[in-house]
Amino acid sequence: MTKVSTGNTEPRLPWAGKQVRMEDVEETLAQLWHLSADNVRIGQNIRVRTSVLNFVICAPNLAAAQHASAGLRNLGSTHIGRVILLILNPDPGAPPGVSTWVTLRSFPIVSDMMRHTFEQVTVLLSGSAASAADTILQPLFKPDLPVYLWWLQDVPTDNPLFHHLANSSSRVIVDSHGFFQPEASLMQLAQISRALRDSALSDLNWSRITHWRQLVAQFFDVPAYQRYLEGVFRIEVEHSVLPTDSAEDTQPARSPIAGATVNATRALLLAAWLKTSLNWHIDPSHPDNYRDPETGAYTWHTLHRTGPLHFIPTEETAEGLYPEPVISHSGEGTIFVRPRVQPGLPPGSICLVRLSSTVDGKLATFTVNRTDDREHALTVVTLPEGASPPRTVPIPGTQPAIDLLHEELEIIGRDHLYEDTLQEVYQLLSEI
Repeated sequence: MTKVSTGNTEPRLPWAGKQVRMEDVEETLAQLWHLSADNVRIGQNIRVRTSVLNFVICAPNLAAAQHASAGLRNLGSTHIGRVILLILNPDPGAPPGVSTWVTLRSFPIVSDMMRHTFEQVTVLLSGSAASAADTILQPLFKPDLPVYLWWLQDVPTDNPLFHHLANSSSRVIVDSHGFFQPEASLMQLAQISRALRDSALSDLNWSRITHWRQLVAQFFDVPAYQRYLEGVFRIEVEHSVLPTDSAEDTQPARSPIAGATVNATRALLLAAWLKTSLNWHIDPSHPDNYRDPETGAYTWHTLHRTGPLHFIPTEETAEGLYPEPVISHSGEGTIFVRPRVQPGLPPGSICLVRLSSTVDGKLATFTVNRTDDREHALTVVTLPEGASPPRTVPIPGTQPAIDLLHEELEIIGRDHLYEDTLQEVYQLLSEI
């Protein structure tokens, strides 16, 4: 039987609801549902209750847990049947203990007259109990429902807890924007993802670069520009960083789940996606390959055969097989990821993407450059005969995690493109 401590060291979490023993969770929730039903009969509002999935949020501390709990008010997903907010006490000297709180949460669907209601169970594990989190949580899952895990911290390299929780989940969601050690966490995430055969993997930061990927792809929707794909030889991606001489008191207050002040994760994902799309291969022996995670600056030199992204032959060979794609140009290329100081942008935001190409000895560039207005970017195509008029396009700033999370909870299948791109990032970081 799990005991609830009554000493002075027991934390008080008024936002988490009523504190109960773990074996009393189901009974207490049933009582809360009865009270809720009585309130509905007395009032004139409608309560909607669904049971589609168990949603586990794993927080590294109380501040991050409270921030995530408050954000659930704006989540707006009617798929959640039960939220389990798992808090891990980071103090290795803390005595082993399990503390549990329960409450019902609701938010309006159409209007305040119709509200979706779900259960929230908050579990605080300290000491050695934290290492057994996957076992402790099992009785709290609503049976026969998938488990979605939202991991609110860096991916540990020396702790099997993440691996155990991920293996028991249908979907694992991280936000690399909040990593304090972006490189190490990405590398570890890539390694773990290979072993997650039954668990889909998502990164909210991947969603944040969707608009940038679309804008780059739209350049080559224009038939006159498609031939320049054959001659791309340079990729440049810039990401925002804070000024090195800025005083801390001049910076806006940071979220409890904000990550490192230099975080090139989005730029690395975008560079890896472009590298794969162009079928480039890193030259690991090139002496000018460069990697500086402290500043977020990287350079890779490539050996590649460039050409159309897809080749569909019109005739079959005598053996009935399609021939190999005809590549029109061979050469070397370079990928640059660089930091850029741009006031008003959170660290890690994409500032610029530029592709440079040569065809018939003539240079062309395709640029998406974020303006001082953080919600817009300029797209410019510079051809040998001159530059096109700049086009202003809307582009989101750093979207709040809770907004992106709503979309992730609607997804059932795997995002194979993201998982493949994550492995490409691993290869990029391993080559230098």
